[in-house]
Amino acid sequence: MSEETSTRFSSELPVIIFSRPSGQDVDWQEADRGPGYFHISPGHEIRVRIKGINDADLADLVGELQGVEDVHFLDLSENRNVTNEGLVRLKSMPQLTGLNLSSCTITNTGLKALRDLPRLAYLSLSYCSRLSDPALKTLEAMKSLTYVDLQGCLGFTNGGLARVRRRSLTIYR
Repeated sequence: MSEETSTRFSSELPVIIFSRPSGQDVDWQEADRGPGYFHISPGHEIRVRIKGINDADLADLVGELQGVEDVHFLDLSENRNVTNEGLVRLKSMPQLTGLNLSSCTITNTGLKALRDLPRLAYLSLSYCSRLSDPALKTLEAMKSLTYVDLQGCLGFTNGGLARVRRRSLTIYR
C-alpha cells in the first residue's frame, strides 16, 4: 500500500498558487505565493496565477511546472506581452484542464497551439481583441472544451459563432 505524497515544486517567478481537492468543483483557495518552494497536500489540484510576464517568462514558468501533474489550471490573464510565441510552450503541459488568456496578445494563428492540450475544458479568451472568426475552427476542433469565454472579443460574428455551437460547449459572450 503506497502513501500519497505531497506535490513539491519551486518557481523563481512571482506566482500565486491556489489549490482545491482534486475533482471537486469548489472554489480555489490561495495556498502560497512565490518565488519559492511549494508543497501542496496530497489529493489536491493546483492553479497557478502570474502577472507581468512576457513570452520568455512564460517559457521559464512552463519549464518549472513541466512534470508537475497536479497543475491543472494556468491563469495568464492580463499579460499583454504573452503572444503566439508563448502559447507554443504550453504543449509541455498536456494535463491542463483550464487556461485563462484574457487580455493576452494572441491571434487566430497562435490559438492553434492550444490543440496540443487534449484535456483543456475551460478557456477564457475575453478581451483578446486580435481574435476573429477563423479562430472558431480551432475551438471547434478542441473536443474536450466545455466552456469558452469570448466576452469583449469583437472580431467574432454571430454567424461564425452559430457554426461552432455544439451541445457540449458553452460559449459566453
